[in-house]
Amino acid sequence: MSSKKTSEQIRAEFFDFFREKDHEIVSSASLVPDNDPTLLFTNAGMNQFKDVFLGSGDRPYKRAADTQKCLRVSGKHNDLEEVGIDTYHHTFFEMLGNWSFGDYFKKEAIAWAWELLVDRWGLDPSRLYATVHEGDKALGLGADEEAAGFWKSETSINPDHVLFCSSKDNFWMMGDTGPCGPCSEIHIDLRSDEERSKVPGSTLVNADDPRVMEIWNLVFIQYDAQRDGSLEPLPAQHVDTGMGFERLVAVLQDKRSNYDTDLFGPLLSKIAELTPRPDINSYLSIDAEGKELEKVKIAMRVIADHARAITFTIADGVMPGNVGRGYVIRRILRRAVRFGYQTLELREPFLHNLVGTIGDQMSKVFPEVGSRREYVEQVVRAEEESFLNTLGTGLSFFDRIVPFVQRFAAGDGDVESVRSDLEQDRRTTDLLEKSFVQADSRAEVIQRFEEVASGGVLPGEIAFLLHDTYGFPVDLTQLMAREEGLGVDMDAYQELMRQQKDRARSAATLIADDEDDDSWREISRGERSEFVGYDRTAVDDARISKVRKVHDAEGAEVYEVVLDRTPFYAESGGQVGDVGHLRIGDHVIAVTDTRRADDEIVHFVDELPGDLDGPVVAEVDSARRTRIMKHHTATHLLHAALREVLGPHVAQKGSLVAPDHLRFDFSHFERVTPTQMDEIATLVNQKVQENIEKGEERSVPRSKALERGAMALFGEKYGDTVRVITFDPSFSIELCGGTHVDATGEIGIFAFKSEGSVAAGVRRVEALVGFDALGYLKSQVEELGRVREQFKTVQRPTDEEVADLMDRYKEATKELERVRGASLASQLDDILASASKVDGVRIAVGNVGTAAMDDLRTLGQQLRDRSGDGTVGVLGSIDPEGGKVFLVATVSDDLIKEKGLKAGELVGRLAKLVGGGGGGRPELATAGGKNPSKLDEALAEAPVAVQSSI
Repeated sequence: MSSKKTSEQIRAEFFDFFREKDHEIVSSASLVPDNDPTLLFTNAGMNQFKDVFLGSGDRPYKRAADTQKCLRVSGKHNDLEEVGIDTYHHTFFEMLGNWSFGDYFKKEAIAWAWELLVDRWGLDPSRLYATVHEGDKALGLGADEEAAGFWKSETSINPDHVLFCSSKDNFWMMGDTGPCGPCSEIHIDLRSDEERSKVPGSTLVNADDPRVMEIWNLVFIQYDAQRDGSLEPLPAQHVDTGMGFERLVAVLQDKRSNYDTDLFGPLLSKIAELTPRPDINSYLSIDAEGKELEKVKIAMRVIADHARAITFTIADGVMPGNVGRGYVIRRILRRAVRFGYQTLELREPFLHNLVGTIGDQMSKVFPEVGSRREYVEQVVRAEEESFLNTLGTGLSFFDRIVPFVQRFAAGDGDVESVRSDLEQDRRTTDLLEKSFVQADSRAEVIQRFEEVASGGVLPGEIAFLLHDTYGFPVDLTQLMAREEGLGVDMDAYQELMRQQKDRARSAATLIADDEDDDSWREISRGERSEFVGYDRTAVDDARISKVRKVHDAEGAEVYEVVLDRTPFYAESGGQVGDVGHLRIGDHVIAVTDTRRADDEIVHFVDELPGDLDGPVVAEVDSARRTRIMKHHTATHLLHAALREVLGPHVAQKGSLVAPDHLRFDFSHFERVTPTQMDEIATLVNQKVQENIEKGEERSVPRSKALERGAMALFGEKYGDTVRVITFDPSFSIELCGGTHVDATGEIGIFAFKSEGSVAAGVRRVEALVGFDALGYLKSQVEELGRVREQFKTVQRPTDEEVADLMDRYKEATKELERVRGASLASQLDDILASASKVDGVRIAVGNVGTAAMDDLRTLGQQLRDRSGDGTVGVLGSIDPEGGKVFLVATVSDDLIKEKGLKAGELVGRLAKLVGGGGGGRPELATAGGKNPSKLDEALAEAPVAVQSSI
């Protein structure tokens, strides 16, 4: 069928239909599942209602409908590798759903689905098929005749189109145990009438034919799966349906590809607008054929899909990173950037330019992508810039290696020739040596490379180098290898990753002396590690539970001690561990650190007492603890102040609470301005002066704490009950296990020390409180006094004196640059005068001596502006420090158009002669090399290179 309905109208009509059926239209849940550690991302509509199905939660309504944001890129539901290759898989998608919580069941769900699809939206009944569960002996279930009967009694479907299918397709389970039940899927046959007459659609249902596909799944949750595999009837029966919005829109708009709908049209048009390739006018107008045409379309589809995924996830609070959710988003983003770079020739950041298009389309239904647009754009751009810094080099590395892998894999009997070519290719063997770092010689490197490559496999060592040095997620390397018909040795890659983690772990943690020494020696049985430090800083009747000897990172011998109860706070949540001492009889032992291991509090000491069985007096260094408490409370006030001044997007990304300072990392994209810093500090000090009393609640149900607005730190693990720290319910409420002052006035004073960036979209501030802050401010005043003494006059404020000095410095620098530029430009007359002609092309070549790349590029542009038509210019210079050589090439517009000359290709060819590489636009391009002595040789080659390119 063909419909003029827009996607926005289709979504609205779905809501209107179920609103008529007394459903509550609810908002989509976040892509970051709330308190569900089993999921990285929301991947189905039922996620936000999981607690209802499990019987641990309820809702104030019995019927609901929604469109849920979903992301499927990991685990069981992983569509990432299919995205772009076909036209109907997506990473991000919307799932329309209607729900019944113990209200209506199969009869209504089936009847309403048919009513909406056929009666409201006009789908051809003859093209629709319904599947029901055929039964499963292992589950003790017969066929779902009830659902089949309703299909026949409540709809006008052809009875022959009701198909019984296996549990694989028609029985839904939340997990190995828990709520489950049969489902009924609705499939549509989109083939032509001629095809349908030849092959019945019933034979293609669930056969992975994209023309006969599922559009709606009706799940009937009626059983509770037990650990023994049996099914128990649930006291309440539920309905859970899911209909992929993108597929639905394609069907209703009579499109054979989801990307041909208005959901993707604006995005694809924007991508076509951004690419510099002249043969791409739009997604449907590409001047290419065959493999190249499909390659371009795949790239555009990948970018469109991935742009939606990263926009929505970042808007929901996920920052690209190296672990967990952040790593998934980084993978998606870098996959999109790679397709843009290699296929669409997008060499500059471009993905961030798509965020606004997505916001314009989707913000009515998902307001967060509109309200957080600027923030998302900034995060995406920074991530793009970071990856682009190494992408070109990494791709070049990959491209140099792949031909040798393919030649070794070909096994054409000319292995000696391949090996000889590889040995003579110094740059490639250098790269291989960086990969095979454990090899003893270059010969061994080549041998190990050949052994793996001969099987048509890219060595895992290379995949690891691409990941570790150039930022390529390994699945991106696998994708590029697959495009070249190659595999990747993942066993070797995983082993190198394991070794890297082991090295990091051994450098950052205490290490055992040997197999005998790292075992615990149990001293007494009973309770272990009861923490009493919230209420006291000393106990006088503790007992040693167990001890062991280890070595620290420097190799020194130390001991770990676990007590049955302790006032020592173990390093956690950013707060450093306590120090102090243990006293057993007359023996006093210093505690140098306290950490948590396996849910036990471990005290680090340099020695053990002779008597391990006696009572222990455990006493914390209370003066140090007090300083830590002040800084920790200040961290809570700072967090709240940052959110109030900078906005609710601010979220803690890391912290350190020490006795002499605090460090706080948070999500924010721009530099925090001096004015904002002053406003934040003033707000914190205001709360200090108000002397707000600490509110402390222990063992609060986590759900209730979150309902009250308590801040939970992203990535932190919390139990079912939590400790809540409040300093004014309208200002700061946080889940926290750390120690705090009893009232904010004890902090004394708060002062910032620094502000800066630590990662894309993450800022860091350092601050001090109390006497530490006073000491810092005093040193600042003294330093200002010393600066003041350097000026001869005291008539003006110091900042004006410094500003005047800086202005004079800038003027002198500008004058120096002007003189240097004029000196270089004066050489252009001689260079143009001595230009030669080759086949009617004027070639101006010159060595300008010492000049930085920026100066040479400016000179190249001046040469191009002055030389007119029919001219190629090539200039070279030596870096002022003498270690590098620079080249710039220019080509006039007429030669680009008429003779196909390109500056990028020309300068790239000449750069090889100076031991480097480069490229750029057809009209002007630059390159660099490491052999300054070869500059004149490269310049002399310019006329030859031009002649061979005409």
